[in-house]
Amino acid sequence: MLKAVIFDLDGTLINSFYDWDLIRDKIGVSNLPILTYMNNLKGPFKLKAFKVLESFEFKATTKARLRKGIKEILETISKANLKKAIVTNNTRKNVLYLLKKWKLSFDVIVTRDDGVWKPSAKPLELAVRRMHLKKNEVIFVGDSNPDLLASKKAGIEFISFSQNSGVSDLKSYIEKLC
Repeated sequence: MLKAVIFDLDGTLINSFYDWDLIRDKIGVSNLPILTYMNNLKGPFKLKAFKVLESFEFKATTKARLRKGIKEILETISKANLKKAIVTNNTRKNVLYLLKKWKLSFDVIVTRDDGVWKPSAKPLELAVRRMHLKKNEVIFVGDSNPDLLASKKAGIEFISFSQNSGVSDLKSYIEKLC
């Protein structure tokens, strides 16, 4: 039985723009995932890389737009007495900024500040533990390959919700599961 819906943030709940090629160039990473590369850096190199990434992320956050229909989906979930969570590779600061901006609330928020990030299963597993649920009681809604990989590794049902996905389709799917 479904008891919670976990959402990715960027590209799923919100539309935001990141120039990943420019960010990778500024940080100096080529063929590794950005967070993996940065977490292997030491001392001032690591601090500088995170400052660069966080600067780009905050600019994208301030310009982000809530996807049309998301509030209705979140209301449907709340009316069904399901828990809501966010699992994102973004920072807690940016998530809280956006939640305050759009007056949204979630039961659990897991960010890279928790020391875990996708495509690892660990952020999803942490969200499930914090909600005191089992993996088969949640679904994960995301838009990217790291989201899909994290979901598969965690053994949690994944719903792809890209820019081309219909909000009404997701809302109907969640209503059927309730």
